[in-house]
Amino acid sequence: MIYVERQDTLYKIVTQIHSKHNNCGKKIMIGKYYNLKLYSNREKAKSIGLAPLNYLDMQCFSYDSTTVICIEPKKGIYDLFYTESLRGICYVK
Repeated sequence: MIYVERQDTLYKIVTQIHSKHNNCGKKIMIGKYYNLKLYSNREKAKSIGLAPLNYLDMQCFSYDSTTVICIEPKKGIYDLFYTESLRGICYVK
């Protein structure tokens, strides 16, 4: 998971661990700017017929048989996001 901030909003991005992160080319760095197009996991769930009534109806998302990641309303995080621009801690676009 990677937390990113844009203006006043905190986003929680879920990205798979890249097995070769030491050789990824460009690792992301704290405090740097990256142009990331974020996609909502909540919107993805809606598109496959799992539309919750509100954000508290779907507080956690299951990624595989052992990985469940939850939103964090106390931090203002009401959705989880993904991007094609990251592979683990590597910026690929």
